[in-house]
Amino acid sequence: MRNDRRGFTLIELLVVIAIIAVLIALLLPAVQAAREAARRSQCTNNMKQIGLAMHNYESSGGSLPWGQKNCCWGTWVLAALPYIEQQQLFNAWNFTGDGKWSGSATMDTIFRYSGACNITVSATRVNSYICPSDGTATALSGIGATLNGIAFLTVSQSYVANYGNLQTDQQASITFGGTTFFFGGAPFTDMDSPGAGMSKMAVVPFSAVSDGLSNTMLHSEIIVGTGKGGTFNASYDLRGFSWWGSAASFTGWQTPNSPLPDQLESTAYCVTPYPNNPPCQGPGTLARFNTARSRHAGGGVNVLMGDGSVKWIKNSISPAIWRALATIKGNEVVSSDSY
Repeated sequence: MRNDRRGFTLIELLVVIAIIAVLIALLLPAVQAAREAARRSQCTNNMKQIGLAMHNYESSGGSLPWGQKNCCWGTWVLAALPYIEQQQLFNAWNFTGDGKWSGSATMDTIFRYSGACNITVSATRVNSYICPSDGTATALSGIGATLNGIAFLTVSQSYVANYGNLQTDQQASITFGGTTFFFGGAPFTDMDSPGAGMSKMAVVPFSAVSDGLSNTMLHSEIIVGTGKGGTFNASYDLRGFSWWGSAASFTGWQTPNSPLPDQLESTAYCVTPYPNNPPCQGPGTLARFNTARSRHAGGGVNVLMGDGSVKWIKNSISPAIWRALATIKGNEVVSSDSY
């Protein structure tokens, strides 16, 4: 008896491979969508944790933490550490740094975020401050110090604090395009030299948020900048580098993921494109501000509200509504169905 065994022909193999390729092509977008949904969920959870930290801080101290202590001596990122299970990092920070040392090269250098006294803290990555949807969020700033022969580089973060509806320096008003816009207050500011619009308030209690906590943003997302730029390729894109005062905040002047450029403190801190940094430029008609941005699919950003909730805000939100959500005492009427 003959026992013939017949295998697949070449054509049959090619057909099977083609079917498998089609199935993979059909399934891949679904897999990618599921992975992004998981990343976005993690990002939301991070912001909720920051929200709990802000409420615990306010409950313990009677106010929200400072947004920044001038340029270089600590931001809200530091103040929140004890409330996100990072007490040891907080304890390791040396609070001696202050603008008063600016005339002393020795004292000024060692007590900055990247100085010898604090670099071990600012070079430590805290997962709760990182949005997994931003592939550049784990980039190092390129700024640091060497201790005992070991090089430390400061890390960046994905979340920024709300400095109001206008500019980072919180002027009482600005005139743009022939229209005057008034500062409506903000939950965070510079405790070392608060802007005139805050009536010299260094910190803000929840009782000062007359617009209502559910109608006021505390934090949002930002895309971490990467790459070198500036004169002789010596500086870095510092967006997301929120150990530094000018990078620790956003304002509501531009809507989320705006195609218009961020106004940075210096062109030396603007590296675009590299390869996909958001648009930016140095100070112009407006002084400086960072725009809320994310890499989430769907066109929008996660926003932490004053009541602790996290909301998804689309890029298409009205500029007037977005700016209203950025104020604490603007007395705007904002309905929940307007964003």
